Amino acid sequence: MKASKGSRDNSSFLFSVILKIVLILAAVICAVPLYISLINVFKTTDQIGMSPFSLPLPPTMANINNVLTNPNISVFQMYFNSFVITFFGSSICILISSMAGYYLARTNKRFSKNLYTYFLFGLMVPYAIVYVPLVIIFKSVGLVGNLPGLILVFISGSISFSVFMFYNFVKSTPMELEESASIDGAGQFRIFFSIIFPLLKPCTTTVAIFIGVSMWNDFVTPLIIGQVKTITVGIYTAIGPHASNWGQVFAFVLFASLPIIIAYIAAQKQFVAGLTAGAVKG
Repeated sequence: MKASKGSRDNSSFLFSVILKIVLILAAVICAVPLYISLINVFKTTDQIGMSPFSLPLPPTMANINNVLTNPNISVFQMYFNSFVITFFGSSICILISSMAGYYLARTNKRFSKNLYTYFLFGLMVPYAIVYVPLVIIFKSVGLVGNLPGLILVFISGSISFSVFMFYNFVKSTPMELEESASIDGAGQFRIFFSIIFPLLKPCTTTVAIFIGVSMWNDFVTPLIIGQVKTITVGIYTAIGPHASNWGQVFAFVLFASLPIIIAYIAAQKQFVAGLTAGAVKG
């Protein structure tokens, strides 16, 4: 028995050591791109080409100044477009998908089950294959080249994932609260917005981060369908047909990444709670 217990302890210790090594390696792999992006903002293009991993000695602010003062581009307009797309796209998608997830989770009709399956199929469709038909449809209705059309595209591309997350989270919430409110005379909309939706805060934060980051970081969709300059499309302006200004490219990467990093740090507790509660129960 003692030998068996000792072998189990040794196995647990070995597993713990291996797990820590794997986590450290994963952290290093994730940190390397951030390190490269940050240090190369403060180096010239020649210095980046010669030694992309070295520290910027001496550092230069020329890349950031050139991006901010370039008369051909407007970083603030790009920020405005990105914020409008992300805010309205995420807000509308969360509102629609939370109500849909609540309805599907609380309805046992065959129609609701088929509708939920339909949303699951949306997770399996590669988004790139719908670009051509979307452009054709949007041109016919005049939605190419403006923010409303681009917001509509992002909502349609994110709603399947959002409904899936809200559906599972609502399934894990008790029905007794709704039954009590129903007895008191509250309608379905009052029950949802006054009782259910506040309970969905961890899931809402998780969904907002996932789809918000997706909308903010998307490069192809604003370039092809929306033809709108966002902060990620701005990276493309620093890349020429024969040469690229890598210092300005990394400056654009910094401008594009900073709001997402700040948002994640501010909401990381709700993000983890939403993953552990809403995504695993159902």
